[in-house]
Amino acid sequence: MTAPLGGPYRYTRAGRGVFHLPLERPWTWALTHHGMWSVFVTDMEPARHGGPPRRHPLHPPRELLGCWLAIYATRDYDADAVRWLREAHGLEAPAGDVLPAGAYVAVARLAEVSTVGNDYRAFGRDAWWAPKRAPYCRGTIAWWLEELQPLEPLVAAPAKRLTPVDPGLVPELRERMRLARDGIWRPEVYAAPAAPPVTAPERERPPAPAPSPRPRVVDDRPVPPMLANPEQFGLFP
Repeated sequence: MTAPLGGPYRYTRAGRGVFHLPLERPWTWALTHHGMWSVFVTDMEPARHGGPPRRHPLHPPRELLGCWLAIYATRDYDADAVRWLREAHGLEAPAGDVLPAGAYVAVARLAEVSTVGNDYRAFGRDAWWAPKRAPYCRGTIAWWLEELQPLEPLVAAPAKRLTPVDPGLVPELRERMRLARDGIWRPEVYAAPAAPPVTAPERERPPAPAPSPRPRVVDDRPVPPMLANPEQFGLFP
């Protein structure tokens, strides 16, 4: 699609479709439990001409703006996300065997798309794009979500990104959204590991003083005179 460069572009009509959006953990946990409301979708470009593979940011199709995205927690667990959440927000993410996987965990409306070059939020004003303490910016193209609703995890098979959700699952998704909005179901609190202890660097101990040298003993006694006919022990004829 041709992306507008003048600024963020928002949806102008509410869509009714529900589309599959896979997301690695613990980013799903940041969405459902810590108010994250922007995602950065990328594809991995293969290595070319001897260079390493790199991530390629994606724009969503314009026709998806205003539609619902069903957030699917994949079985992948992003270790870089764990470090980023810790350094940027002081959050300790639950481990991979704690967070739900292979299931829909939330539904949200895709409301807006913007890029680093045309959105003031890219420069630190939005805490989930580039916090001041963040080791790096999360991406260059942000998909902004609104009306995000965490729901009881609904186990489902993996699917291709942005394909329509299985019609047989849509009624159950809607029912779980209703239960969550009415407060009948409440998000589970997942145990997170304790923050790694902050250890102060050990001070260098001063070197131990060198031991004082022992006094040198000097033998000043006179040397006795050499014998007149010393034995040669066979060294000379």
